[in-house]
Amino acid sequence: MTQPPVLPPVPPKQSRGPLLIVGGLVLLLVAVIVTGLVLIMNRGDGKPAAVSESTPPARTKPSDPKAVEFRRVLTSKPGRCATPSPAGTACDDQGNLYTLGKVELDGSNVSDVKAGYDPAQGTSWYVNLTLDAEGAKLFGQLTGSIAKQQPPANQLAIVIHGEVAAAPAVQSEITGGQVQISGGYTRATAEALAKKITG
Repeated sequence: MTQPPVLPPVPPKQSRGPLLIVGGLVLLLVAVIVTGLVLIMNRGDGKPAAVSESTPPARTKPSDPKAVEFRRVLTSKPGRCATPSPAGTACDDQGNLYTLGKVELDGSNVSDVKAGYDPAQGTSWYVNLTLDAEGAKLFGQLTGSIAKQQPPANQLAIVIHGEVAAAPAVQSEITGGQVQISGGYTRATAEALAKKITG
């Protein structure tokens, strides 16, 4: 009798479970890294970072120092505005003619311009101008001097591109560097005036 051939022992089967787990973790790690890169590349507004904006951000400072001027009112004549205004004068939107003093402060001292809303006054929109440190000091001195005058010399004209936007009577020195132009503005007209100042 012949003996059956002796076969080498068969190694025990190895489980593929740990290999599958490691492979799954590697794929998960790759997915997390790719997702992170996509989020980093996007700015959160749905546009890739490489896409250039078609409209520049809105300006908050006057583009031209002469866009806004602060001038003393020397005289005021209602309803007598000639077109074009004579030198040294400016008109408001009501047709009033103002004879004005020299420019004592201009847009070069304005650091921020924005339309605002005061809920305490109902539907009262305004345009707020923030002055830099030098502008705040000059504005305080100017308003302190004007407040001591008799009408109409106690008025300060805020001139926007050659037109008087407001000419309030000044009661006392105004410090703090905040100038508010108000006068029955709606949201649209206040935003339009702010845009007119900033260019």
